[in-house]
Amino acid sequence: MTKEVKSLWGCIIILFTCIIILAGILIFRLDTTAEEHDATLPPKSSSVVATIGDELVTRSEWDAELQRQYGAMVLEQILTSKAAEKEAKTLGIDVTREEVEWELKQQMRGYDDEEVYFQAMQEQLGMSPRQLRQDLYNRLLMEKIATNGVEVTEEEVERYLEKHRDVYELVASYDIVHIIVPTVREANEILKRVQQGETFADLAEQLSRDEFTSNQGGRLGWIDEDDPFVNTAELNAATQMSVGEISEPIQVKDGYAIVMLNGKKEVEPEERKALRGRVRKDLALSKTSPLTDWEEALRKKYNAAIKDSAFAEHHG
Repeated sequence: MTKEVKSLWGCIIILFTCIIILAGILIFRLDTTAEEHDATLPPKSSSVVATIGDELVTRSEWDAELQRQYGAMVLEQILTSKAAEKEAKTLGIDVTREEVEWELKQQMRGYDDEEVYFQAMQEQLGMSPRQLRQDLYNRLLMEKIATNGVEVTEEEVERYLEKHRDVYELVASYDIVHIIVPTVREANEILKRVQQGETFADLAEQLSRDEFTSNQGGRLGWIDEDDPFVNTAELNAATQMSVGEISEPIQVKDGYAIVMLNGKKEVEPEERKALRGRVRKDLALSKTSPLTDWEEALRKKYNAAIKDSAFAEHHG
């Protein structure tokens, strides 16, 4: 598992909570739309969303239960977002599209590409690309509010980076495919067959002794250059290769490996600069109150209140 994949789990809880929040917002929007167009839309009670045997579950039942369980939390989140927008305007701060995209890019590391990442988030968390970006925007805005005026020196950044280099250090990653065979003779024979037009993936499925990758065409996936769970010799070879290139036989524990490089992601200077900004932000956050305290304080500052007694009582 790559370092980026491991870091993703730190975001999962936040993102999972957003499913409920965003689902609730959608429900309220649907309710409002239905009231405004009651003459043209059929009653929601007639819409069946599920069945169990001969019993029907209607949309109105479903909506009511979601509002009962999560309505207060959704309303609180809406109030928090609106309070944050007011505070940001007062302070003259904002979150740019570039900042959101950079944060999103960091979460994508460890995935094959953007499409695979968004598909995984849709399947695992039920969140669309737009919802993911909105969630990131809200979080980044609250972090800026919380750290506004907090000073962090360059010396602090350097010390923190040195202490937590395993977390913050950016490394190149490589999309590696390999075939493992017992002897160098077999490895050379495979190279000849590739040169003659046979595909690397087909040969991996037929001949590779690596049972964990052979049924995937020999694919290891995206690997960090310092990944301790991948053979060092294979990784070293990949770092010296061009995309599409196939290595000579490499001796490994179980015989000989042939490596093909499908892709590489190298660290750009802009990423290193952005990384220092992230370290600076994390240090500033460590010097201020938790974000939940800031959220509560902002709601009080802007006189947020839940007027619906059912939600207010449930929340209380």
